[in-house]
Amino acid sequence: MVTRREVFAGSMMAGILGGLSRSRGAAAQALPKLRLWGASATVEAYHGFLFLGIPLGFYRDMGVDVEFGTAAGSAATLQLVAAGQAQLGYVGMEVLALAKARNPSLPVTAVYLQDRGNIYEVVVPKNSNIRRLADLKGQTLGVANLASGAIPSLRAMLADAGLNPQSDVSLLPVGNGAAAATALRSGRVQALSLFRAQHALIETLGIELRYFQRDQPSAVIIANTAFLRQNRAAVIGTLRGIVAGSIFAQLATDATIREHWKMFGAPSGISEQEALGRARHVLTRSAELWRRWDDAATPWGSMSKDMWDQLQNFMVQQQLMERVIDSNSLFTTELIAEVNQMETAAIERRARGA
Repeated sequence: MVTRREVFAGSMMAGILGGLSRSRGAAAQALPKLRLWGASATVEAYHGFLFLGIPLGFYRDMGVDVEFGTAAGSAATLQLVAAGQAQLGYVGMEVLALAKARNPSLPVTAVYLQDRGNIYEVVVPKNSNIRRLADLKGQTLGVANLASGAIPSLRAMLADAGLNPQSDVSLLPVGNGAAAATALRSGRVQALSLFRAQHALIETLGIELRYFQRDQPSAVIIANTAFLRQNRAAVIGTLRGIVAGSIFAQLATDATIREHWKMFGAPSGISEQEALGRARHVLTRSAELWRRWDDAATPWGSMSKDMWDQLQNFMVQQQLMERVIDSNSLFTTELIAEVNQMETAAIERRARGA
């Protein structure tokens, strides 16, 4: 399998010391600076919407000097943004809702919806006799671990299919990547519930999959509220850079992968062509959850109170939250109109020529 290189070693808090920035020179020094953090211990090509703005100059062109890094998970990234050690972060919606329910004064707010589809899903081999979720009764499902963020979504999907999530199926920790693929191929588990990028990676290992999904957006860009209040234009510029990265990654997958390799190292142990093919598949499947580059009907980053209300109702149903809080405390759409005033035709032309 494609090897994945750690961006940071050591503790999550130590990760902020190793942020990556390609905006250099006297001109960049004059631009507002901010840290944009992802929520994964490793960076993959499908994170291009976050990092491409650095080597391709999208952030600089939008008037901001961005440093990019990651922490190990959404909770860690949210903590860094709340503490002001990063100004923007890419996190799961459920993590934000839960954190704000516990601490309503937490100084973070969602400003942009990135993953319009749900990263959490259930997959079975394409040749499996399991053709609907109800067929999972009495079966064993593989999860990354028993604290996985996929489990609440899995339980909801099983309940919607008429199954008792506590008694009708068994859960077995199988890890990710090749280990999870081996568990599925060997029959130790009959299905997997990981997340989109991992399922796509498993497909590159020679296992065709059938997908079961639930309709729910899943990840947002959050901002430190004090920074947002004082640096509105810089946040808008960064979000426009994310739009540019999203467009480029969808239209120029191979160029995105090569930029990823330049920044974070190329995989070893397999040929360049094989590595490119695997990364291309994972990036393409992951990007299916984003707003399509040619979807003129959906503003970039748009979200609604109804989305957050539905998410919270789901979390209360799954006993992740005691009660629903005011969804207006979780997000703002005040930047979306200005973010969408950017011109994207030149970005599309550049991507097509890459």
